[in-house]
Amino acid sequence: MMIVKSNTLKDSIIKSVLHEYDVKSQEISKDELNYGTEIIDPVYDPFLLDKLREMSGTHDSCIVVKSEDAIFSGKKFITTLGEVPDNIKNLLEDFDFDEELESFLEDYETFGFAGLEILRNDLGEFVGINHINSLYLRMCRDKERVVQKIGADENYFKLYNPKENRYLNRESGLWDIDINKDTIANDLIWFNKKCSESKVYGKPDYLSELPAIVTDEAIIQYQQGYFKSNGVPNYIITITGNIEEDGDYTLDDFESDLEKEFKDISNEPGTALCLTIPSTENDVNVNVTKIGEERKEGSFLDLSEKVTDRIYRVHHVPKERLGDSDSEGISSNRTETLLKNYSKSTVAIIQKRIANLVNKVILKTELQSEVKIEFLPANFEGEDTQLERLIKLLQNGALTLGEFINRLPDKYRLEMSEEDEYYNTRFMNNQSLDTILYGDTPMDAEGKLNTMINNLSEDMI
Repeated sequence: MMIVKSNTLKDSIIKSVLHEYDVKSQEISKDELNYGTEIIDPVYDPFLLDKLREMSGTHDSCIVVKSEDAIFSGKKFITTLGEVPDNIKNLLEDFDFDEELESFLEDYETFGFAGLEILRNDLGEFVGINHINSLYLRMCRDKERVVQKIGADENYFKLYNPKENRYLNRESGLWDIDINKDTIANDLIWFNKKCSESKVYGKPDYLSELPAIVTDEAIIQYQQGYFKSNGVPNYIITITGNIEEDGDYTLDDFESDLEKEFKDISNEPGTALCLTIPSTENDVNVNVTKIGEERKEGSFLDLSEKVTDRIYRVHHVPKERLGDSDSEGISSNRTETLLKNYSKSTVAIIQKRIANLVNKVILKTELQSEVKIEFLPANFEGEDTQLERLIKLLQNGALTLGEFINRLPDKYRLEMSEEDEYYNTRFMNNQSLDTILYGDTPMDAEGKLNTMINNLSEDMI
């Protein structure tokens, strides 16, 4: 009798873990159908989506770096009114403001929706924002209120709508009843991805690679099981000789018991098997033969790499962004190209969405300002390399003096207004182009043109 046991990662293991962490909570495709409660249940369970980040470090890191790269790359103000008001500068350049946006964005990438609380003073004036953990937020069926539930505690928010004049009681969830400064509910900006399953909650982009995320954890469990058991993986056990039947215990019973033992340890790779063989003779031989451990372990490592690559791809994050690269040095051409493309595509799209939210809701509606912001592209060059390139562009006339100053790294704390008389000055070989073309005396273009016309007229007479 020959029994072959190969302790590699089986599909059955992956499927069992997938079943345990199934994130599909509803098959209903319309939010307006009867949910039987005050709230609209998410199509995808937020608690299980949050659990996925704990299961896969790669998945979690991709969400974090995308959010950080989008928000903390810096921002610039766009205005046609001259100087940006100090109150707007102080608000939007505050690190706390960026931190709230970054946390908000992490929720958006994790759950497919996110909530941002509007903070006001006693006069109802906008003073700031606060990220509310979306794990506990649910949209009410009237789509005018959002409730935060933690255990038995409830806190209601008024869904942001500048045209809504009613006041909401944050404790009871009722409109215009028992309203005072302690019970009035704050406004909540609700932001969600678009999907066919839900117009309220959205669908995270990474769910198409859910098996890869779950497998990432299964691989770790496999590796931990191997080292804990101190067993010999990937082997053949051959049993030969006279195995006796004793009364009701038959050879079929022995085979059944042996199969059951192997089945019990199938999810514990490397576990040793101890079994009593029913025989009174000494002709029973048990042989254990190792089979291709190196090849199988190599295949296992290959599986691990493929799973990680699939997670990177679904997030549109190059592995080089997380320092996982075969390139020699961060400055290699391939790495540099990948990171630039990542900045221009993945990060830039997120930045446009968040900038649009800030410009429309906070700047235009709340602060009634025509000022707008743009987030600067994520820059993965070293500061020395960046400065060297800027200087070369300035020296060769490709950048104006103002453009050069405004693109310097933040640590220099320099900026030049477009209204500055020297903003559009260009240089060639460390000299102003005006000096090179026209000498030390500034050129009177109109006067020069009139002189040329008069000289031409005289020659024609």
